[in-house]
Amino acid sequence: MSLPSVAVLIAAYEAEPFVGQAVRSALAQDYPADRLHVVVVDDGSTDGTAAVVQQLVDEQPERLTLIRQENRGSVGAVSRAAAAPAALEADLLAILDADDAWPAGKIAAQVQLLAERPEVGLVYGDMAVIDAAGTVVQSSWLAGETPPQGRSISRFLTQNLVTGSSIVVRGELRDRLFPIPVEMAWADWWLAARTAQHAEIAYNPLPRTLYRFHGTNMSLGAQGPARLRELRRGLALQRWFLRRLGIEQPVEELERCWDAFARLAAEAREAAGTPFAALMEVTAQDADVARGLTEEARAAISDDPHRALALALNAAAANPFDATARAALNAARATLGPDAVGPQPLRGARAIVLALDADDVVRDPTLLRAAAELVDGLDDVTIAIDAQSFDPAEAADRISALAAEQGIEDAVDLALVTGPLDELGAARLAHGIALRVSTRRPQEAGPASASHPTWLPLADLPAARDLLLSRRAAPPA
Repeated sequence: MSLPSVAVLIAAYEAEPFVGQAVRSALAQDYPADRLHVVVVDDGSTDGTAAVVQQLVDEQPERLTLIRQENRGSVGAVSRAAAAPAALEADLLAILDADDAWPAGKIAAQVQLLAERPEVGLVYGDMAVIDAAGTVVQSSWLAGETPPQGRSISRFLTQNLVTGSSIVVRGELRDRLFPIPVEMAWADWWLAARTAQHAEIAYNPLPRTLYRFHGTNMSLGAQGPARLRELRRGLALQRWFLRRLGIEQPVEELERCWDAFARLAAEAREAAGTPFAALMEVTAQDADVARGLTEEARAAISDDPHRALALALNAAAANPFDATARAALNAARATLGPDAVGPQPLRGARAIVLALDADDVVRDPTLLRAAAELVDGLDDVTIAIDAQSFDPAEAADRISALAAEQGIEDAVDLALVTGPLDELGAARLAHGIALRVSTRRPQEAGPASASHPTWLPLADLPAARDLLLSRRAAPPA
């Protein structure tokens, strides 16, 4: 059987010193000459980039295509290359940046992997970093990393470890991958995350692509304002996917994708030096979409938590500044149980949780004994002491000492909740508590009733046993 045809896509801008080596490294692959074609898009260069490529076209016109266009950016140039006739007819599409180069055997090794693993839609590899003169300054870019593989979109959305010039994708995915949305800043990150929605991704460590670091690269080594710019671009890419993920993704994938977005936003705020930095634009239409999706998510929580989670995720991504949308997302995540992703302030607790405030317990240590007597014989109840306002170590020492003083350390299942809790942790704590007894009425508490008790004033502690027993018969949704 003949080997698959390969189209090499090169986006070139002001690349006169390097583009010749990039093209030659592709043409020199130990791969049949009639099965590999290079498409170079000169993206409005003002230097001699096009002239260098044209000279190579004149030498091997049957193996090389040059397309010239006004400047549209690297992503636009890659999309234009993917639309060239040679690319539309190719079995495989390979990415090569105009300032990088391929070692011998690179394409052959990846083609072999794809032949052996038909479930793989994209294969990528490691890179060696070289300087402007071609000297290796770092032999392995991914040393110490665990390069992601498989079909988990959260792995590929968390960070961009799929190095662009190492990518080869199957042509049968082209309609799902191209054209790349104009708001994407990187072709490689887009291709990896998008492919993970439709096929497996594999990592092939050798041979390593030669990545040229010459001081004007788009993102490598960016600092200060340039780093903040790159972080914002990353948020835009993640947000694009989060607005579109649905119940076809497993629950834990939806959770991890949101957490990756939240971590990158926190990193961007830190880079900006202020929590008030404008990290992304939210239009009036985005806000309207978020409100509508939030209402749908709330309505679905009790009947279809998976759908509610997806809708709330879409809402919070549409408007990350909408506290109501984030609250709906956290409420959906709070229903997922102890194996869900993220903080679990009540992990290991029994089915029914009675909460007391640490402030109340410290002021009146006999409250612990009264609560223990209250739940005597109820082996499915945990007493949780909410000590979020305390130093964790101090809270552990003081509550342990008080439990020992009252002689209840072995009589009840006692849990200590310390802070700080983020929005999700607070939502899971509130969801997991069957009854809170305290001197302070929580803002979110509804009126206490036999059908849905959530809070009792401390003076009504004796009534708590009946309410806990009612929860045994009708546990909270």
